[in-house]
Amino acid sequence: MEEAEEPADSGQSLPPVYIYSPEYVSMCDSLAKVPKRASMVHSLIEAYALHKQMRIVKPKVASMEEMATFHTDAYLQHLQKVSQEGDDEHPDSVEYGLGYDCPATEGIFDYAAAVGGATITAAQCLIDGMCKVAINWSGGWHHAKK
Repeated sequence: MEEAEEPADSGQSLPPVYIYSPEYVSMCDSLAKVPKRASMVHSLIEAYALHKQMRIVKPKVASMEEMATFHTDAYLQHLQKVSQEGDDEHPDSVEYGLGYDCPATEGIFDYAAAVGGATITAAQCLIDGMCKVAINWSGGWHHAKK
């Protein structure tokens, strides 16, 4: 999928930005509680040709420092620990909102870095004036605590 070109009127009718890459969708599809949701959403976007009306921007992956802007050190340390162990029954997970809807599975830290990075990418597009609307369909989880 190619990035949409800037509109000729530069600023009068900026297209929305859609945060997307195949790698990002694949990472988002890995969450067990909502399997393949990101792929289904993207398929609908393509089926209705909505991607042709948006500027597609590839998301970055959030660094640890960027994640620490929105999350406590304790949360990030816990996320790294359960991510490596794949321990979805760790007793401290409930304190951090990990459990039924978002199990602390192997790779959850990388997932959080991908989603956080995509949200940061969307925010940066807004700040830079690239768009007036930026969409990260796989963002918006409830774990940021700071």
